[in-house]
Amino acid sequence: MATKLTTCKVCGAEMASSAKSCPKCGAKNKKPIYKKWWLYLLILVVVIAAIAGGSGNSGSKPTPAKPDNTPAEPTIEYVHYNVTDLFDALSDNAMKAQKTFKDQYVEIEGFLSTIDSDGKYISVGADPSDYTYLLKTVHCRIQSDEQRDQIMEMSADEPIVIRGQITDVGEVLGYTLKIDSIN
Repeated sequence: MATKLTTCKVCGAEMASSAKSCPKCGAKNKKPIYKKWWLYLLILVVVIAAIAGGSGNSGSKPTPAKPDNTPAEPTIEYVHYNVTDLFDALSDNAMKAQKTFKDQYVEIEGFLSTIDSDGKYISVGADPSDYTYLLKTVHCRIQSDEQRDQIMEMSADEPIVIRGQITDVGEVLGYTLKIDSIN
């Protein structure tokens, strides 16, 4: 019976492909990774998981279609807050504030505090004469050129009402909001 031969990857000497190490230099004779049985098992598990995850039901119901076959837009209801209400809730209990406000659609009434020079965000704070809330603001991310144009016409310390979704709540950085509209 003929033995299959291979060459050592280190010294180039011929050796049996079934040898565990090179007889000349002692280097290990490893099978390439694509010839290992566990690699195929791993690939099979990943493929099965991908198929199962892709065909799973996300639990959401399809949006009913309008008569003209365009999907119905979801109605968003905004909960109105004075910006100081948010600050007080965060100071009282940051964990509870996160559970209460994160991902909530809100209408926040306050005063324009910071206008980013790059037009990426603004911040909304309390009345500038109310030193109780000094340095506390809601970071509001601008979403469109229309919003940038609106803000371009405003000034710091001007009253403002922002509608949007609170995307993050933290005890250090406070609230982050994605702007839907500015009044």
